[in-house]
Amino acid sequence: MERRLTVRIIGPGVLEGKIGLRELQRIVHPLEQAVRALLPTSKRSASGRGRRRKPATRFLLSGIESGSAVADLELETELDLVPSMMDPDPIARLLEGCQARGEPLPARAQHHLERMMRNLPMGVEFIELRSPKTGVVAKLARRVPEPPPLDSIEVRTISGRLIEVDFRTGRARLQTPPVSDRRTAPVLLSLRFADELANDMQRFARQMVSVQGQAELTSSGAIQSLTVERISLDFDDRHGLWAPKRFKWPTNEELWADVDVEEFLRTSRDDEGDE
Repeated sequence: MERRLTVRIIGPGVLEGKIGLRELQRIVHPLEQAVRALLPTSKRSASGRGRRRKPATRFLLSGIESGSAVADLELETELDLVPSMMDPDPIARLLEGCQARGEPLPARAQHHLERMMRNLPMGVEFIELRSPKTGVVAKLARRVPEPPPLDSIEVRTISGRLIEVDFRTGRARLQTPPVSDRRTAPVLLSLRFADELANDMQRFARQMVSVQGQAELTSSGAIQSLTVERISLDFDDRHGLWAPKRFKWPTNEELWADVDVEEFLRTSRDDEGDE
């Protein structure tokens, strides 16, 4: 069974042929899961209890070329496969499925590949998979998720913190509270505004505001974006966002006057010598 796989990362973000190990793992881990989905289900334990499961699978980094833009991987699995068990082997099957040749990949393997293509690191356009044994090459390009279809446009009023304003493009972002108890992170809402509101957007930056306008809603009722028609200040709490400065300018009584610099330096040296 072929166990080696070469991954080439291509894109403007791969500066001088380098990529971080964390970004590389975002590519390698879904590949491991996709190959694991192509392996046969292992047998149950000797006691006969428990469900059948796929064998543990991982890729070991066996070499790096051109910085880290080309990574050589070697498959390691707890299942001892022999050539007669699988034809073609998982890596060859993976490459054929990526090329859309022959039988399509199982849904589970395709799911992991789709997830990898949607979450490629910034600046990576596509990756190239190659089998050193057969020379078969497959390319996987970044998948840009399509925005959910819009269902309607309604007038909405939303409150939040105006955290970002781009006057050149007439866009801004509003940070709103979480929409549910399960989600603790704030929600960022995209805003559009006309030049007439530029002064108000500048005055209210970083403050808690209420915006009213035409909201584009998805079929599920979520707000996709909002065109601001009116903005008003709720309250200004910027003083609580940053800790007070610890530095205090000295008063006139604390200032030194007519300082003899040479005497100060000589005294400082004498004090160091005493230590």
